[in-house]
Amino acid sequence: MKYDFTSIMNRHGKDAIAVDSVGQMNGFAPEAPKPGFDVIPMWVADMNFPTVPTIQQAIIERAQHPAFGYFSATDEYYDSIIRWHQTRNGVTGLTKECIGYENGVLGGVISALTSFAAPGDAVLLHSPTYIGFTASVENNGYKIVHSPLVKDENGVWRMDFEDMDAKIKANHIHVAIFCSPHNPCGRVWERWELEKAMEVYRANDCLVISDEIWSDIILNGHKHIPTQSVSEDARSRTVALYAPSKTFNLAGWWVVTILFITPTCGTACVPKAASRTIMI
Repeated sequence: MKYDFTSIMNRHGKDAIAVDSVGQMNGFAPEAPKPGFDVIPMWVADMNFPTVPTIQQAIIERAQHPAFGYFSATDEYYDSIIRWHQTRNGVTGLTKECIGYENGVLGGVISALTSFAAPGDAVLLHSPTYIGFTASVENNGYKIVHSPLVKDENGVWRMDFEDMDAKIKANHIHVAIFCSPHNPCGRVWERWELEKAMEVYRANDCLVISDEIWSDIILNGHKHIPTQSVSEDARSRTVALYAPSKTFNLAGWWVVTILFITPTCGTACVPKAASRTIMI
């Protein structure tokens, strides 16, 4: 099907923070432009391209039925996620017991964090750090410890594995928040980088909460490698979060899938699923 990448949408009056919150949310949204200048909505991560029409059609069709009661996810829902990850990321063996849904990626991060750490605990994050992580983690009473990314001789941002190891040990950290691909620096991690990072986490018995929401939007020549796929140990200590919000421009719907692999129980355990969905 053809897709319209050129028409400019009028997003004003549609509760779009990208345009309607400019100059209205001090400390979060940018200041309003000077008179005679237009708002450029590039400060927040949603798209100015129309959502694909088949999604709109499915929403309209469902909304035409007058009942909106409680529901449970169907096999079709789980099968579509399993098929997506197999086709896009080469993931095999994924079952519906490993899949849950949450109230946004940040809600999923905090749900996982509160399951395995207590307020006051230190949490490892790479810097520069997505502002949503900063606010969510600190507002829930956790202490952020940063391990800064460093540029190599070719100007590529890399993880500092020695620093990660030292910070985890010094601060008695047992939960880390990971970002793959990385936001905001944009790195799509190579396999050897993921393997080395997961070895650091394994050596320190550290749970990994991996935000992989950007995995479908990467440049040619790069390929997303799911964090939990790099080793059997990674599979048992990773909570990986994905969402359709970036891929299909659905940020206002806040439906997030979670591959929730129960840590500390070994590779023979049956993963647990923490499930709920909130649509806004």
